[in-house]
Order: sequence, then structure tokens, then C-alpha cells
Amino acid sequence: MQGELNFASGPPSEGYTNWIAGRQMAARELARKINLPLGHDVEVWLYGGVRLQGRLGLREEILFIDEEKVRHLELIVDGVAFTYREMESCVRLD
Repeated sequence: MQGELNFASGPPSEGYTNWIAGRQMAARELARKINLPLGHDVEVWLYGGVRLQGRLGLREEILFIDEEKVRHLELIVDGVAFTYREMESCVRLD
């Protein structure tokens, strides 16, 4: 039996909270696998001599990523988006 969807405003449901927690856990696991300090202050050097400083994050939160597509992973520092393959180095500052 299918329940009805309740779109009324109010506190988030437990399912939504679990979904957000799952996305955050997936992001932490991805960061661990590719050795990136997501959620921390960093200094990033991009090819071409561009330096960025700020908090490193994913441009879009993703739940699953194919290992072959890591090079195309979109990151963001201080409002500037770039791909993993454009990064020459990344140093955690905190």
C-alpha cells in the first residue's frame, strides 16, 4: 500500500535526514579515497599558476561516483569552480 506524500511545511522527515546524512558520508568517503580535504581550508594551485584559498567542497553533492570519472569531479574553493584534473596541488591549511 502506497502512503501519501505530505508536502506541508514542518520539520524534515526522518527519511530526508537519513538521505542528507548518507550524502555527507559518501562525500567523506570519496574525499578519503582521493586524498582531498573536503570541508577544510586549503590552498589550491591550478595548472596555469592560479592560486585559490578557502574551504574546499564539491560543486554538487553526489552520492555515487564512478572511479573512472574522478578526473572530471567538480570542486569549488571560495566560489570558484574547477575540476579535479585542473588541480596541480592542494594543501590543507587548518
